[in-house]
Amino acid sequence: MSSIGLPASRPARPAAAPPYFFLSYARSDDDPYVEQFFQDLSGEVRVRAGLHSGETVGFFDRNMEMGTIWSKELVDALATCTTFIGLCSPRYILSEPCGQEWHLFAKRCDQFEQRSGRRSTALLPALWLPPRRMPPAMQRVQYDQEHFSAAYRRDGLRQLMRLSRYRDEYLEAISLLAQHVVDNAEVNRLPPLSISERTEFASAPSAFHPESEAERPPSPPKTDDVHFIVAAPNRDEARRVRQDVSFYGERSVDWIPYASTHTVPLAGYAREIAARRGLTAGASSISLNPVGAGDSEGGARIVVLLVDAWASQMDVYRQALERHEERRTAAAALVPRNTEDSETEERWRLLSDGLRSVFLDRIATRDSLAYRQDILSHRAFDEDLQIVLETARNRGFAARGGVPSPPAGSGMARPILEGP
Repeated sequence: MSSIGLPASRPARPAAAPPYFFLSYARSDDDPYVEQFFQDLSGEVRVRAGLHSGETVGFFDRNMEMGTIWSKELVDALATCTTFIGLCSPRYILSEPCGQEWHLFAKRCDQFEQRSGRRSTALLPALWLPPRRMPPAMQRVQYDQEHFSAAYRRDGLRQLMRLSRYRDEYLEAISLLAQHVVDNAEVNRLPPLSISERTEFASAPSAFHPESEAERPPSPPKTDDVHFIVAAPNRDEARRVRQDVSFYGERSVDWIPYASTHTVPLAGYAREIAARRGLTAGASSISLNPVGAGDSEGGARIVVLLVDAWASQMDVYRQALERHEERRTAAAALVPRNTEDSETEERWRLLSDGLRSVFLDRIATRDSLAYRQDILSHRAFDEDLQIVLETARNRGFAARGGVPSPPAGSGMARPILEGP
């Protein structure tokens, strides 16, 4: 990490000066600690930049819930800030919005490098809770971590904050990060994105979830791994059975059933929820997921079907679902229902009857885990999926003679098990 001397005095910053740094993090990833880190880093940046106490130097979005419309303040900050700090954790690399933020800032770095011929140091991964693997987009960032302590490289900032014996290592990390931020603001300032470029933010791809991986058939199963199989058409296929195709994308996994209130594809949202339960997760279209792909030795893997009710009206998806039902590959089938989707509401009785004919045996068991229909909002989906995952996880432990324990830090009461 480079370090440059500071001038004796500085002119006052313009009232609308861009933020020194943008803090990107996974929502609910120890938010109180994240906010404290933001405050500590902001204070150190002010000192090193010679600014008044209390002056805003960074952007930290406290309010944006995953899937909501990006605010103008967030877009402007991401388009103009001089350093992007991504708090890397297992949840961070699973987050679609975080991957979008990374992609958009990386675009600014590419523009800077093309115009100046110099490599940008403005994209800065900071270890929060070191993930077991780094996605290729992160691996391409050449950032030297050797200046940081061994405790930081091993355990990350989160652990340095939680344990008092690491107080010195934490303060050292804050100092190094702040100096890097100030250096970038002085000698490596990136050009801002244009107004027209900012309008494309909501549709930006995730740097951590390239299309080639999103639609790849599932990898060999792992214990406590979750795989979501999406039974939904892509946009072109949806046009064959309905008029409003605004809920669909180029791929099945782009399906956004709650698009009016929640803009993250359901598969990505489900992966986020699984990560909060301490589980790794993948997703694929039912057309790319061979029957039985979710089976594993001892039945440890959890497979969940995410079903668009319109799939019951399409032979290719209906038949794929029937094959999965014959093999009993899935622990549960979840069926979202957005009451603001007027076309679906008008045809709901037909769609519901079609689903019941596919999942008749599952419904007949009256097992609340096996089949959940009429999930009316993304918040209800969150609650239902957490219960499904925890119940399926417990049943897996019971089948193997083990005793389950709740995922670390979940803070969620254990659900009452229903059914056999």
